[in-house]
Amino acid sequence: MSSIKLLAPPTNKGIKTLEKLLFKRSIELAALRVDVATCPKVLPALEGSLLNIPKLRHLIEDPQDLDWRDALVCTDAVVSLPDIDSLPDNVKQFALSEKAELVTHSVELDYDYWSADQILRSILPDDLEVPSAFEMVGHIAHLNLREQHMPYKNIIGQVIIDKHKYIKTVVNKLDSIDHTFRFFKMEVLAGEDNFVTEMKEGGCRFQFDYSKVYWNSRLQGEHERLVKSFGSSDLICDVMAGVGPFAVPAAKTRGAVVFANDLNPDSYSSLVGNVGLNRVGHLVRPYNMDGRAFIRQSLTYLNDPAVWEEFRKNVQVKRPARHPKIPPTEAEREAERLAEVQKTKQLHPPEGFKIFHHYVMNLPATAIEFLDAFRGLLHGKENIVPDDKLPIVHVHCFSKAEDLDADVIERAEHYLGASIKGCVVNIHRVRDVAPKKEMLCLSFRIPPAVAYADPAGESRPEEAR
Repeated sequence: MSSIKLLAPPTNKGIKTLEKLLFKRSIELAALRVDVATCPKVLPALEGSLLNIPKLRHLIEDPQDLDWRDALVCTDAVVSLPDIDSLPDNVKQFALSEKAELVTHSVELDYDYWSADQILRSILPDDLEVPSAFEMVGHIAHLNLREQHMPYKNIIGQVIIDKHKYIKTVVNKLDSIDHTFRFFKMEVLAGEDNFVTEMKEGGCRFQFDYSKVYWNSRLQGEHERLVKSFGSSDLICDVMAGVGPFAVPAAKTRGAVVFANDLNPDSYSSLVGNVGLNRVGHLVRPYNMDGRAFIRQSLTYLNDPAVWEEFRKNVQVKRPARHPKIPPTEAEREAERLAEVQKTKQLHPPEGFKIFHHYVMNLPATAIEFLDAFRGLLHGKENIVPDDKLPIVHVHCFSKAEDLDADVIERAEHYLGASIKGCVVNIHRVRDVAPKKEMLCLSFRIPPAVAYADPAGESRPEEAR
């Protein structure tokens, strides 16, 4: 019988309190006691017949030989009593040619040996799926347990903490969600009651209280995709910025200027902290407003000279370490001055009326409903901003429709009050969030009929077609 078949831990179906002693298992293996000088011959001679259990060695020091002159070669055969005739031919021939002694070697496996998946499989009913997939947010493991898992939720949490070195807290998302500030309510299943965590993404660090803000590690690819589309001279308006997963890397890695907003006071506080943590205070301007109001005021903020003066004051140039009592030389002062000039070059935008190149709206549940705020954004500016230079909007949304593209376009046109035919730049499928439910990002240039409209007027029927 192959030892590989005995990898499962003892069955402990239905337990709800973790007792590690219940997961001990002993395996008796056929082994050969050989002289240590014989060890180099073991692998070529016994290939295919050696012990093949993960994390266990097939060649070990003989525990009964205190002088370490002998070694044990563990085979892949499980026995009660060693019988050389029951072993594979290559093992038998090797034992005879090397005058090896056939013995029984006991391998002790316990709770620490088994994986989280194996332990949980031995505990949970056979018809219940093992919740082995979860989102890691810093030191926090975030589960989405089903109702059937709830009787076992605490033991599930404890096993996950035991088996993952960096996890200190295991939480389960509850059904309720705060729709105003966009964060899920959750309960601690095991570990520390500590939701303040740190993440690294896109070359940036993010610190936040996971119980009070929205963060989804599965959106890392979407963050990177959109940020890479920005240029160093672009002006970005992040309408639902959260703690800054678009805004901060857009500034730090692309050098773009970003006006970032979030309604949630805790998200705003974390956004401000992350701007400072990543030293991009000269490129990112945080706001704490309603998204619709922020869109309508965005160009007023962008064209405020005081904002740009504040950007310039926030420039931080990393200076070389030097002894505090030794003043910098003239050459060092000049190098620092040039570095500061170089870093502030992008903070002198073109003269005249400025507009954003991109608006990011990452609130997939409702962001598309905010598109009406763009109506009249550039009213009276028809002769200043050409149609082909109007801002591009990237709005995230969910859809369950069979024709995803047609659905998001139709909904966008409904809230804009105008057609976006000829204005669509891209419709990107971000990820599946549930069976027959997908997250998408619709990117389109604001139609002239929307941008230049009278914000106080009604949309004309021909615009809405």
